[in-house]
Amino acid sequence: MAGKGLLSCLQKRDLLNRSAVSVDELLDWGRRYEQEGRIHDAVDFYEKAQAREEMERLMDVAVQEGDSFLLRRLSHILGIDPEPQIWRSLADRAHELGKELFCEQALKQVEPQEPSPDPA
Repeated sequence: MAGKGLLSCLQKRDLLNRSAVSVDELLDWGRRYEQEGRIHDAVDFYEKAQAREEMERLMDVAVQEGDSFLLRRLSHILGIDPEPQIWRSLADRAHELGKELFCEQALKQVEPQEPSPDPA
């Protein structure tokens, strides 16, 4: 359900799938969604606009919100491998916020699991 002047899911899909859409329009929609706290939707618009600066800024938001999914998505789009201390900060923040799954996922990035020995 669209609210506060946002697009319906079908309108959003159609806009993002259009081949001819201006970067300014995409950035405007990205900012609107971001202001409404719909960060993942904003990323959709920023990605289509190739708005690297906005997505790099949202990496900080991901850490502040303890959102490992968002950080992983942004780092993949940007081709960045976040430093272990970024993942550690995210894990600590996720733990503070009670987001234990995100905390666990972030810690796996800091301390990768050792491969299991092959069963003989």
